[in-house]
Amino acid sequence: MHSKDPLRDWADIRLFLAIHKQRSLVAAAEVLGLTQPTVGRRLAAMEERFGTPLFVRSGRRMQLTDAGAGILESARRMEREMLAIERSLEVHSTELCGEVIISATEGTGTDWLAPVLFDFHQQYPEILVKVQVENRAVDLLHREADIALRMGRPSQPALIARHLTTVGFGLYASPEYLQRAGVPGSIEDLQEHNLVALDSLQGKGPFHPPEGLPAGNYVYFSNSLAALMSAIEAGFGIGGLSHRWVAMRGRLIRVLPEYIPNQMELWLVTHEELRYSARIRAVSDFIAERVLADRSLFEHGHA
Repeated sequence: MHSKDPLRDWADIRLFLAIHKQRSLVAAAEVLGLTQPTVGRRLAAMEERFGTPLFVRSGRRMQLTDAGAGILESARRMEREMLAIERSLEVHSTELCGEVIISATEGTGTDWLAPVLFDFHQQYPEILVKVQVENRAVDLLHREADIALRMGRPSQPALIARHLTTVGFGLYASPEYLQRAGVPGSIEDLQEHNLVALDSLQGKGPFHPPEGLPAGNYVYFSNSLAALMSAIEAGFGIGGLSHRWVAMRGRLIRVLPEYIPNQMELWLVTHEELRYSARIRAVSDFIAERVLADRSLFEHGHA
């Protein structure tokens, strides 16, 4: 390693750690908001300054070399210190302006949250909201988001979690499918029907029913909640969806209303040090108030 050329700045640390975490230049570029060629050039420049490769390609994945592994813990420690500095500065922010990043799942993030944030924008036009829609639990400790709407209580330390409501689920199908295949009268009847489900439900996942998937002819799986909704609307078959999402879309028909495939708890989560930031507090309080106002919609699918 060239002693005169250590990791130069925070951008180098973020680049190195993003490649290590994402295991690919393309995924790291997406996380960093850069293009893949830019990430590749910056990595090449880093490696030239260090005088040794930090990563080696193994198929499509990027693996640390011995030199890269040697600086990994130091880079992580520097990252923790930089994030602590950012949070410390954020705590003292009293201005109602700037960016707030919100993480939410499909459905909540795509259908319910947008009109809520439009109302928020009318009151706080100087606060820029950035919504990240994804079904994974983002890393709030590493500032992947400022606020997260999560299904299930987080277990990480240093996070503040506020329970908002219960999200109710039911089995739904399109009118066209039910006209074609008939309406099931019992859970046992599902064995004669086409069913759709999230791909993660084949194993364990955040939307996994406690008693497992009902028996039936599964004709469609997807890792996307939005794709699942579209498949049910298209007439693929019967599937589990949240009452709120179906009520807002307005097309599907509930079947077997006595059967409850799942219930989940909706939590609003942020880093404990960021709760004192004026703009983050303004966004989180506004969202929490609107969820509570829509509690019946989330739980049962009606106002």
